[in-house]
Amino acid sequence: MEPVTRAVGSLALTVIEALRSFTELFLTQPLTATLSLLEETDLRTLDADDRVFKARELWESSGAVIIAPQLEERGVALVAVVKENMASEIQDFRAYFNGEIFLDQQRGFYGPQERWMGVSGILRAGVWMNGWRAYQSGYWGNVRGEGFVLGAVYVIGPGQQGILLEHREMEFGDKVKKSDDLEGVCVGLWSAGVCVVVVYVLLANTDLFLTKPDRASLDRLASAELRSTAGDEGNLKAVSLWERTGAVIMAEASDLSSLKPQLEERGVALVAVVKENMASEIQDFRAYFNGEIFLDQQMCFYGVKRRTMRSLGFARFGVWRNLLQVWRRGYHGNRKGEGFVLGGLYVIGPENQGILLEHHEKEFGDKADLTAVRTAVSRIQKTEETQDN
Repeated sequence: MEPVTRAVGSLALTVIEALRSFTELFLTQPLTATLSLLEETDLRTLDADDRVFKARELWESSGAVIIAPQLEERGVALVAVVKENMASEIQDFRAYFNGEIFLDQQRGFYGPQERWMGVSGILRAGVWMNGWRAYQSGYWGNVRGEGFVLGAVYVIGPGQQGILLEHREMEFGDKVKKSDDLEGVCVGLWSAGVCVVVVYVLLANTDLFLTKPDRASLDRLASAELRSTAGDEGNLKAVSLWERTGAVIMAEASDLSSLKPQLEERGVALVAVVKENMASEIQDFRAYFNGEIFLDQQMCFYGVKRRTMRSLGFARFGVWRNLLQVWRRGYHGNRKGEGFVLGGLYVIGPENQGILLEHHEKEFGDKADLTAVRTAVSRIQKTEETQDN
């Protein structure tokens, strides 16, 4: 399983890098802001006086951080600028921001060249992470106004100190990195983990990791030792099940009891073989199967090469669908014994007619097609002995 895990991990990282590189093609690279451009930007207050002033007033005496952590100890102003004021948007934002908020209708603080992120944001793991983080913090946002413009953070010193830090969003919710880029590492690892799981589930639902079954030989099946479960505990060779009339033999959880009348009309036996008999397992199974049941301890009817499905089964949609169907019919099974081996179904004609249909489960609950079973049964030719009877 280790090579598979490595392959899935490598593929996931490749997918992440491919999506990141692909979406980067649609991102406008930011231009470095100039102090002269920022300080001449007109800002509007959002309180009762509705005053318009030049942005340089924010930092010319004490410096300012435009959207950043609180810096009261250093006497530095904490300021937010927004590009629009729709309905109660600003009022809702005040619950999450402890500082003054101004309206930048010229969008001077959104860059010398305005940058947007459209549908490419859907493909970026970081966007989903940032959206989930905002949702967990209780901020739902709204669908009003124009929400595609990318913003920025500036630390500007007083006087002629200029712009000390300039951070541009590369995607929605892209914050200024903390020490050692710890947050970025955590987001990257979380995103990688999600992508690994997604890729694993997608690959698990293909046939890529399934062991291919080998075709059964009639000689091997005919020589299998079977034990009766009817109480007499007698042993018999499997060939006796079909040598006169043919038989449908199931080593899987197929719902073939509905075919019993058709099989009886043609004189064909319906038989189930199981690999073990734990507690009342077979007795419980009789309520769902109308035919003889034999114990195949050698597991001859489970394939030339024994195939199992373990953790892979939990990732396959078909397995969960099949389990739900069985559960709705009232069969809950048990957790005893060995439940990972995949079975099969055989339609075998009498004498030398051979195996007319061979079906191998590729996942738990993968049933043989009833139409294919009927067709195979119709091909069984009666022997002279059965015709005389």
